[in-house]
Order: sequence, then C-alpha cells, then structure tokens
Amino acid sequence: MDLAIKIYVPTEDKIITRYIEDIVKELVAWSIPMPFHIEALKCQSIIMRTILFRQLKGYGCNQEKNKKGDIAIDYLKEVIPLTEYKQVWGKDYAKNIQLIDEAVGETRGIIITFNDKPIDARYHLICGGATENSENVDGNVVQYLRKVLCCYCKESSSLYGYKDLSIEDIESKLKIKLNKNNPTKNMSIEDLFDEIERDEEGRVVRLRVAGKEFQGKEIVKLLGLESTRFSWRPKIIRFFTMGKGDGVGLCQQGANRLALEGKNANDIINYYYTGVEIKKIEMPCIKFPLKGKVIVIDAAHGGENSQDNVSFNGVREKDVNLSISKKLEIELKNKGAEVYMTRLEDIYLPLSERAELINNVKPNLFLTIHQNYIKNPSISGTEIYYFRGDTEAKRLGNIILKRVAQALETIDRGLKTADFYLLRDTNVSGIHIEIGYLSSPIEEKKLIDEGFKDKIVAAITEGILSYYEISI
Repeated sequence: MDLAIKIYVPTEDKIITRYIEDIVKELVAWSIPMPFHIEALKCQSIIMRTILFRQLKGYGCNQEKNKKGDIAIDYLKEVIPLTEYKQVWGKDYAKNIQLIDEAVGETRGIIITFNDKPIDARYHLICGGATENSENVDGNVVQYLRKVLCCYCKESSSLYGYKDLSIEDIESKLKIKLNKNNPTKNMSIEDLFDEIERDEEGRVVRLRVAGKEFQGKEIVKLLGLESTRFSWRPKIIRFFTMGKGDGVGLCQQGANRLALEGKNANDIINYYYTGVEIKKIEMPCIKFPLKGKVIVIDAAHGGENSQDNVSFNGVREKDVNLSISKKLEIELKNKGAEVYMTRLEDIYLPLSERAELINNVKPNLFLTIHQNYIKNPSISGTEIYYFRGDTEAKRLGNIILKRVAQALETIDRGLKTADFYLLRDTNVSGIHIEIGYLSSPIEEKKLIDEGFKDKIVAAITEGILSYYEISI
C-alpha cells in the first residue's frame, strides 16, 4: 500500500493529494546527477523518502506542520514532473526513468531512522575529501551527522570550481563598503601584496609582490604607473572552491564511487550516517491505524510494597491502575499497536526495572497510569505530567488531557512538568497520567465502574490517534 499525502498549494488555496512514492521519484530526478549507479540512486531514494516522512506527523516529526496539508509546497516548488525531463535528458530519458523506477521501487517504504525517528537526511554533491560534523555548519551536534573521511569523490571532474565576483557584487551581497578612493591606503589581498613600506608622504618605498621584493620606483616603471604614491584594489575577485555543498551527510559523488566498487545502498548509507537504522516503515490502515507503533503501558504500583493510594472505602490504586491498563492494552492492540506492559498482575516491580524495560523496548511512547489522593475530599479532576524539555510528551499530554477531561467530565487540572523517576530516566517520550482522585467519593465510585473505565480507555486511545493525526 502506498501512502497518500496532502500538499497545500497556497497560490491556489487548494489541497492536492499525491502518492508519496511518486513524489520520491520526482525528488530523485531533481536531486542527483543522472545516470549514477543504481545503488547510489537507491541511497538517494531512501534519503528523499526519509526527508518526506520527517515532515509527517505520526512518524516522530518535531517540526511545525502546514495546517492545511501534510507538507509545505515550498519544499516541492522547484521539483518538476518526470515528463518534463524529456527535454533535459534527451535520448537518455527512457533509460533514466527506468533507473529511477527501479531505485524507488526496490527501496519502497524504506527510510533512515535514529532512535526510531526519521533522520535529518542531509546530503551534498561533493565533499572534497571528508564530510563535516553538523555543529561546524549549523552549530548543533547531531549524533548521526559525524565527519567521515571520503576519498571517493576526488576523481570527480566537478571537484574544483571557481566563481568571479566584482567588488560591487561583494559589497552588495555582504552589505559592506570597501575603501576604494584613498590613493595611499592598500586593500590587502592575501598572498599577493605584502610587507608594504611607505614614506611619510605615502609613497611606496618597497613592497613584496607574490613573495618577490620590489622597489616602489621599479613597480612604477614595470607597470607604467604615473607615481610611486599608488594603491590597488581588485576589480574582480575569483573565489576557488573544492567540493560542492556544505559537506554534511552523504556525499553523492562518493556514494556513486562506492557503488561502482561494489558497495550496496545500505553499506553506503551506514558509512556516511553514523549509528543509524535502515528500515521499512509500517503504513497505517483504516482497520489498524496504529500499526507500526510501539507503546509501553505502566500500571503504577503493585505488590505488597506498592505504597499506592487507598480510598476511604478501601479501593486500592494499584488495582484500578492495572484494570485500566489491561483494558487499554487490548484497545491499543486492536488498533494495530505493539503493546508492552510493565506488569500484568499484582506484583512489585521497582521503578528502575520499569525504566529498564522501557529503555530496552524503545517504544514510540509510554504511559504510566496513576490515581491521585489528597486529604481534601472536595478536590477532584485529571492532571498529566511530563519531563521538562520533552516537547513531544508535552504535545501528547495536552491532547490526552483534553480528551480525558471532556469524555469523563472531570476537571482539567492542567499539564505540568515533573521530575518523576520514569519520566527522567527513560530515553523516550512518556507521560504520567493521574486520571482521578481516590480521595473524592464521587470519583472513587466512578473509578470502580467498568463502564467508566471503558470511557477512560476510549479517551486515551482517541488522544493517541489524534497525536498521530489519524482519523477513524
């Protein structure tokens, strides 16, 4: 099954629907020289698909999404339909289209992930001998964008280049003003004029030109100048370059050379991106909208040493938590999720072991289910906690809190930050849900009612689906 995505076109104020694999083909044609080796084209197919999925909510994206579509048209505005490459490729059109179809088809649904989220799949044409650490370009350390040596692109005919810019262009582009009018003040040019000596009148006594020493009067004679009171300024500056691009991520020319040497796409991607995982994504469907998602449910407390809250009538928090968690497990599995439980019976499990389980499973998210208690029986409502700085947990918590409070008609007591052990010592986004107050006689009665528990489970499930922006 191919995933269809919505693209908002602001100039026409409309949404168009495209299959993602068709867009990948256009992106490959647009982003890499043709014809490269098929394994290099497979790399680029995986990279462009990863870039697209990184923009989609529900696949670990942290970016703001266009409110009227899945991706912004700005990203695709330079991309043209494949049919328009007939004029670009000429007689090679059919061969290149076949290569693209093969590269995209054989990598269908495959993306690059780090910590189970699509990576920022950076790439460039030629690195010139080594790729670059992300922090040296963007200022941010990205663990999978590490410098690697790359001698594979050095034979490229495009390795070296140059660009001529006039002084006026440089002034305009850099928004600077160069001193061009003083006849006794030099404009320094590295490795050309240096060690200039002038007398008190500003006349050149001696200087070195490209390392060779001249008397001022010699320069006047040799160059036909009118005075030893001279200066210079360039009219055009030629900038020489080595490589093409910022050097971060995959080097396309290097990838092509590695492919010619027998490396496959996975080998090449793992060479240029450090510690990543290449995997086929699970597409959601109407029947199983959470297919491909891994969720851990923690039924808080348990066992004789549980230290859980107990209501006036003896209702135990640990029992309510486990009952709700088991129902939630069934509902999420019915929606296609892979669900792990920290406990399935009334046993004591230390927080350290619960955290270890969560970290070993590496879920997309986890929920820890609790019930609150306070001496004042008039206090009631639902509140959710997340660890400070975890933006995804904050977003998830906001959505679930609104769903639960609305469905259960409880007081929304807010989303708050907390330094709870599970939130702090786990490596994935998770939330701590205090569903109700056992100290409230009204909520105590509700929390032992099976129909009310079903409403809780339905609200949490709807919140998770909404977080992934899945409509059912």
